Amino acid sequence: MRISNITQFNRLQSSLRELNAGLAIAEEQISTGKRATRFSGLTGNDARISIELRTAISTRETYIDSINSTKLRAEVANAALLEMQTLATDLRVELIKQTQDLYKENLPIMNEFAKTQIARLANLLNSQVAGVFVFSGPASNKPPIADPDAIRTNFASSVNTVVDAVTNTAATIQGNSDTEFNDATGTLNDPFFTTDGLKNVRVFHTGHGFSIGDKVTYSGATTLNGVDMNGTFTIVDVTTANHYVVEARTEANASTTGGGTGVAYNVNALNGLGSLSPTTELTINAGAGLNVSYGELGNQESFTNLFETLNIFANVQVAAGATEAQKQANQAEYRTLVDNARTVVEQAFDEINRMVADLGGDISRLNSAKETHKNEIELITKQLDDVENIDSFEAINRFQALRSQIEASYQITAASRGFSLLNFL
Repeated sequence: MRISNITQFNRLQSSLRELNAGLAIAEEQISTGKRATRFSGLTGNDARISIELRTAISTRETYIDSINSTKLRAEVANAALLEMQTLATDLRVELIKQTQDLYKENLPIMNEFAKTQIARLANLLNSQVAGVFVFSGPASNKPPIADPDAIRTNFASSVNTVVDAVTNTAATIQGNSDTEFNDATGTLNDPFFTTDGLKNVRVFHTGHGFSIGDKVTYSGATTLNGVDMNGTFTIVDVTTANHYVVEARTEANASTTGGGTGVAYNVNALNGLGSLSPTTELTINAGAGLNVSYGELGNQESFTNLFETLNIFANVQVAAGATEAQKQANQAEYRTLVDNARTVVEQAFDEINRMVADLGGDISRLNSAKETHKNEIELITKQLDDVENIDSFEAINRFQALRSQIEASYQITAASRGFSLLNFL
């Protein structure tokens, strides 16, 4: 009888190869802590689940990176705004000194102070982060204050700031300054058209010349269909040369035209940033369906008013007067200019304070979104661990079991190599 061990030997060799492959996998699992280092090494739906979970983590990490970048810009803007508040406070203190009897002695000091503060305000408005101007909105590569020296020089040469109760009163100086800083003022008659259920209000203004993003202030208006149009509004659309649209604070309850006669308006824009479109704020996608708008523009009226006030008092002088009566009248007119300036500065301080509060709210929302993403990443990572990671004790036990099987297989293989008919008999 013939007995052949070739088939048995081949089976043993095939089993050894499978055991060695399993041993290699177990050894890799022990060293990496992962079920596999490739998606193809995962079983069933685990590969698909792993890819989806990793994509979810990557998406949230992208959101976090974007939030961190935005937060940095917002925090720089916030720090600049706080410095502007300090500037406004310092300016108010200097203006108070000008109301005292020693104002003539303090006037040269005031002139020099104002000149230095012009540069300080310009530098704050031109704050940058990685080459991005934080007060320029969408035009982030354009400085809000392109040339403060030119602004100061042009103002000094075009606006007469020598106070004279007869020829150059406080009102005259203020009006000329407004013109120099591109303030547009005047009155309108029944200019507003409201639409039922909407906040957008169309304004009839012949030859307005305004742009999207400009701030316009109305006073003396009557409430129209539940909408109060007194205050400062942002121009959100320019439909024609004679019409533009502002966004009110509340929705109208009817559609009609009105608002009253003699509605006063004031619009100013500095260095052309008023042409920004379509909004004065930047928007960041901080999460799925979560958009956060943030930031302030360098052409805000409060900034322009500070610039205007500083330029006035960088150059202001008081005419001596030919008589004592003229002298007293000139001094009284100067004090009127100072009092008006203090009001403007205090209003600017309050408005900047509002900006700080708004920006703080934006930063808080970004922080909240960031924490949410971090928590979600932690949760998804745990889910990913369940899919990809392996229990180390399980891997070690499998490794030891496979090694025992291999050793036994080697012994059987060694013995099978010596099989013969003689051994069998």
